[in-house]
Amino acid sequence: MFGLFKSEQFLDAELGELRRSAGYWKGGLELTPCGAFRLALTGSRKAPDPTAVGLAKELRERFKFLMPEIQNGLLEHYIPYKEAVDAGEETGSRCPEIASAEAVWPHVMPAHVLIEPIQGVPTVEIAFRVAWDEEHTVGARFQNWKLIVLNGSVREK
Repeated sequence: MFGLFKSEQFLDAELGELRRSAGYWKGGLELTPCGAFRLALTGSRKAPDPTAVGLAKELRERFKFLMPEIQNGLLEHYIPYKEAVDAGEETGSRCPEIASAEAVWPHVMPAHVLIEPIQGVPTVEIAFRVAWDEEHTVGARFQNWKLIVLNGSVREK
């Protein structure tokens, strides 16, 4: 009963302060040029998983190289929404005009970066809120820095 209300903290020289909450180590992560994401890492009660910490640090450098795959996936996610609005199937929905994959970025907002194993493989999920799908958070999942899926209904962390 002694430690029930004690907040666990972890300080990393590069990632800053992480606090344990709801089973994850949480903090923030700046990914240029998109901005600040909420960061959630797996780990024990005492510290975040060292692999997850390493991937978070590496992501800051790799993000600009992952952006083309992410923007292509976001455009693929956008097209059916735009087609439904244009066909009158989605009345009242706002859907911006996006002419190319590179043009998606003004229409997305940073949501979170989640780093946890999926089926035993360390996985980096970079999630965005998008203007054309206000009901879902869209996440790009990477394993070994290869895009494995872009999912339109990831859970918020």
